[in-house]
Amino acid sequence: MSVIVKSYRKEREAEIISGLQSAMEKVGAIVERQAKSNIIVNSAQNPWERTGQTASSVTHNVKIEGNEIYTEIGIPDKATTKDGKSVAKVGKWLELGHPQHPGQYVPAIGKRLVASEVPPYPWLFPAVESNREKIIDILKKSGGKSISITGG
Repeated sequence: MSVIVKSYRKEREAEIISGLQSAMEKVGAIVERQAKSNIIVNSAQNPWERTGQTASSVTHNVKIEGNEIYTEIGIPDKATTKDGKSVAKVGKWLELGHPQHPGQYVPAIGKRLVASEVPPYPWLFPAVESNREKIIDILKKSGGKSISITGG
């Protein structure tokens, strides 16, 4: 008489990775949707979002690197406006604010700059924070054990 003990580790790992990848896709879609909404809501107050191009450039991408599965949400560096300007730079300016040169004439807005800085109109960080509990729930249900939410 004998007993056979068999490991199904590879199959279980594939199921876990698939579940986490699916969860990260959901998380990315939720945060992307909220980020776009935040940009649009702020567009009445900020001088940079007039065309909707910044909001429409927000994307998410699920990545697997080594033992990590994550979703990257934001505006790709390669995104540009019709006149070749960086949409990612505009997104960063909206999120963080930026200095400017009072007195400088800006043809795009037809005015001279008055203030020495443009205040931030955050759109990405609030998109994550307002969905924090939902994100954690999605990841826990997928089997995620170690969860971190970071910016960069």
